[in-house]
Amino acid sequence: MSLLPCPQGPAAPACCCPRSPPAWRRAGRATRSEAGAAVGQVYRGPWDGSGCACGRPGCDGSGPRDEWQELLDQLHEDLSDDGDDGAWPEEDLHLDDDGGGWGASPFGQGPPRTAEELLSDAGGALRTGGRTTAAQVLAAGREDEVDLAVRALLLEALERRWDRGWEPADVLRWTRRHLGADRVPLAGLAVGAELARRGRADLPRRFRRQVEAAGVDVREASAGFLRDAGADQRALDAAGALWAPVWAVVAAQALELALELDRQPALPVIGTAPDGSPWAGTDAALQGADLRVLERVRLLLAKAESTAFPAEAEALTAAAQSLVTRHSLEAALAAASGSRTGGAPPAPSGVRIGVDAPYEGQKAALLAAVARANRCSAVWLRYVGCSAVVGFAADLAAVEVLFASLLTQAVRGMTAAGADVRPGSRSRRPEFRRAYLESFARRIGQRLDEAARTGDAEVTDARLLPALRERAAAVDAAVADAFPDLVTRRGPRTLDRAGWASGWAAAELASLDAGQAVTGRAALPSAEGA
Repeated sequence: MSLLPCPQGPAAPACCCPRSPPAWRRAGRATRSEAGAAVGQVYRGPWDGSGCACGRPGCDGSGPRDEWQELLDQLHEDLSDDGDDGAWPEEDLHLDDDGGGWGASPFGQGPPRTAEELLSDAGGALRTGGRTTAAQVLAAGREDEVDLAVRALLLEALERRWDRGWEPADVLRWTRRHLGADRVPLAGLAVGAELARRGRADLPRRFRRQVEAAGVDVREASAGFLRDAGADQRALDAAGALWAPVWAVVAAQALELALELDRQPALPVIGTAPDGSPWAGTDAALQGADLRVLERVRLLLAKAESTAFPAEAEALTAAAQSLVTRHSLEAALAAASGSRTGGAPPAPSGVRIGVDAPYEGQKAALLAAVARANRCSAVWLRYVGCSAVVGFAADLAAVEVLFASLLTQAVRGMTAAGADVRPGSRSRRPEFRRAYLESFARRIGQRLDEAARTGDAEVTDARLLPALRERAAAVDAAVADAFPDLVTRRGPRTLDRAGWASGWAAAELASLDAGQAVTGRAALPSAEGA
């Protein structure tokens, strides 16, 4: 909320001259923290007997001392008249005669306070939703000291996240989901600084992949961390930027991020390192053959996504699934042979795949269908914005690329369904789109299951079925161990018939098989009975 320009100087939206009516007077009422935001914190320089010393652009410092005192007197009167329990005692609302600033006011300059004390007070303000007040409290300290203290607190919070099963992508997703997209650059800067303390070469492969995909720079934090974070942000809280310097606003944001992360639960780690450390986790490496197959699958799916012809997209996606199915069966047979000759059998591992809003429930259902068809299991972690997928390394890699491709095709089809109609029509409503994605996910799951059964039937090796049963049991055991309190619920259901029919038809066009086309098309079930 901007104040009126200072009559003593050039027009300035952030002027703190006492002649400018502050927010608390315009609102007609002020709590203790709001009053401090309007009055106590705008004066941060030493009183020199002549006027304001805030140093804000546009304020020439000519605000006389008696006007400041008059404003404080009026503040006390207003608070007392309103019966506000948070009003200050009258003796706390005065200017010191010895040049000490705001006397005994809790927002005053008073005796110097440590950065740790300021962080404690700012944390209390954040717990009650006072982001602006938190920034003002931190602004009372020295920037370099607050910078160092906030940085240390945030990096320690991230270190505890790694020890509790979180990964860089989880932190960035959670930040976007719960604190807003404008906080993601700050979180990325902190993640890069924390990982730099460990050394890039010592990071798990999945950590390196995630920070590279997110564009996070893994480098040590230096002095000016808060200014760097502020420069990276596209937007700052407008109220905070008005009543506190940018570095203090960013410090409050960093403090909030650290405190909120510490409140989050641990995330299950699928498998552990030989020393039992959850930091290392299971970071299963794909073999050369796996990587070659995966690259071929990616190329096929990229062509399927780029073509404008549904029949061509269907053929390319079917070829990709056929390739994945054959390779998965070969891997199962190879693992069975290795275990019978004394080699250690591979163990299931896990990945977390982002499931973003909107329509996250329907997207999670699509991911679960893809995972099931590829002998994996998916658990939706809604509060983090992802699904944990458990399976064997090659199967997990296939799930990632297939889900990404099918989701792209589903969203493209959903958008096209409403492209040629007027705004506000049925096919542009959220109900239609939810039904579309839900129906698409259900039919894709059915056809993927059909393709998997067809692929299994083509392999005549007697070792295959026992090997597949062993791997399925291992995946189930890993899920039960990681999620002992797992609850299975019925997926989302919708009654928008047009969206359901449109999504079902799109899934038919994107049908997948294990080599030969799946003959026939399934009848469309009702949306109510699905």
